[in-house]
Amino acid sequence: MSKAIRLNGKKIKRLARRPWLLYLFLLPLFFSVAASLFEAEYGRFLVKLGLFALFAGSVTLIDRGLREGYRYEEAVISKAPFPYRSVGALTLGITVFLLAFLVDGAGVFRSLFLAVLTGAGVLLDYGLDPRRDKLPQNSGVEPELLLKSLNEAEATLAEIVEAKEEIRDPRLEQALDHAVANAREILDTLKADPRDIRVARKFLVVYLEGIRTVIRQYNDLDSGLIDESIRMRLLSLLEEAKLRFEKELERLRSNDLFDLDVQIDALKEQLKH
Repeated sequence: MSKAIRLNGKKIKRLARRPWLLYLFLLPLFFSVAASLFEAEYGRFLVKLGLFALFAGSVTLIDRGLREGYRYEEAVISKAPFPYRSVGALTLGITVFLLAFLVDGAGVFRSLFLAVLTGAGVLLDYGLDPRRDKLPQNSGVEPELLLKSLNEAEATLAEIVEAKEEIRDPRLEQALDHAVANAREILDTLKADPRDIRVARKFLVVYLEGIRTVIRQYNDLDSGLIDESIRMRLLSLLEEAKLRFEKELERLRSNDLFDLDVQIDALKEQLKH
């Protein structure tokens, strides 16, 4: 209950931190564009329309920068995101300069002052983009391999969770929930200590991709063709995967580098049938 409240609190805080006020500023600009069109001032209309698109794009970049920043903050291991906030603030400053200079007829210095004030205000309010990669030090693991392995595993897990939504068998749903939970725990352990990523990566690829393939094949079957024997075989496979996940998690925690090839080959054989 308390965890759910904390998660909801984070969600509300993030929603509140999105650039709603900047989006709101698009309304008067939109009405100004429409007014130029109705008054047949086609030159001003085209200029305002272009600046409206530039303003909207700037705010979208700032918004994406905030969301990427939240993901970066939550991640244990992550590369620094692209500086969307900074690019958005710069673009917004340029847009304000052009609006003041071309549309309102303000002088260069006043337009420049408003542009700098706008860009600086955005960065002061929403903060700078993260610059440093959050990567483990002295782990002996290549950062590119680590990030690629973790991202691939996360993507496969997301596909398994999505495929699970199509299953209407409570036993299979529960077995998949256990498998996904164990896999996530393995990923969290690897993020905390990635030294075993090369061995564990082979494990995760075979097991997670194997489960994803079997679940997809199961969902593709006509419901009338799914009998109890198919369900029991799938349950048996998921139970086996659960046990293998638990053994792998125990291995990671103890740093006992026993050979996984036998386990992996056994699962490959199961998936063929």
